[in-house]
Amino acid sequence: MSDSIEGQLSLVTVARRVITSTQVALEGTTTWLALTDATGKVTYEWAAAPSLRRHLARADVTEGADLAQRSVGTNGVGVALATRASTVVQGTDHLDERMHKLVCAASPVLHPVTRKLLGAVNVTCLAGEHNPHLKIALNMMVAGIEDSLTRLSRARHQRLLDAHLRVKAGTGAAVITLDRYTMIAEDGLGGLPLDREQLWRYVEEAGPFTREFVLPTGVRAQIVPVMPPKTSEGCSLVLSRLNVAGLARAAAKGSEGQRTSSPPLLSQLELAEREIIASVLRECGGNKSDAAERLRISRGTLYERIRRYGL
Repeated sequence: MSDSIEGQLSLVTVARRVITSTQVALEGTTTWLALTDATGKVTYEWAAAPSLRRHLARADVTEGADLAQRSVGTNGVGVALATRASTVVQGTDHLDERMHKLVCAASPVLHPVTRKLLGAVNVTCLAGEHNPHLKIALNMMVAGIEDSLTRLSRARHQRLLDAHLRVKAGTGAAVITLDRYTMIAEDGLGGLPLDREQLWRYVEEAGPFTREFVLPTGVRAQIVPVMPPKTSEGCSLVLSRLNVAGLARAAAKGSEGQRTSSPPLLSQLELAEREIIASVLRECGGNKSDAAERLRISRGTLYERIRRYGL
């Protein structure tokens, strides 16, 4: 899932709860509330009065509408997204004549940690009924949404830290814990890769159920999900150097068609893993794609195991 999609899902989930509570305070008014994504597309809307909803519908302002400035000219949402600041657009300040009877107050929604633009919230009423409740309602929604996003972010960070400490306590190896947005690592990792975006890309490419992969630097990364069984909520990487010479020997033996029943320097766990992989390969008639699917590992990981174990 991309950053933008995931961020938007979080915004919609949080904002709908906040907007719903604001709706209660605006019952009986002639008010329209809306949430848009970062491009200006309306993802949620609510009208307190049927007459205002009909007016907006005639102006093609409904759920799914594009309110970006490049699409409909000057309007509250478009200006708020372009300037990343709260704004009020009144009556004839709207470029679209069908909005001249409206007053729109809008504010951007920024992620409280990354400050990334997630979308905008909007409060609209008829120009003749413009009163202080417009800005009050807008400020209530923005404050509520940002507070909820802050609490979610803190909970996610705490979950990552707890997972990191738990894994670190059980191993003497280097450990990096990360998700799409955050990475935790100790100092002095001895030249191990510390680019969060690249590491997370490797995790995603490995697949949600893969439990180990090899970095281009020759480092083996064992994957421990923060919230098993999938890695989508983050994972810890237990890092160790590969025996490059051993890999080369195993690859050479494999190319010569040789097989060995018990490769040297393997732990009991590795020996057990070798037997499982060999058994599955036999059952799949040597089809590596089928074997990788049954083992729930990527084909790249399977090929690495085959080379390492001389299968």
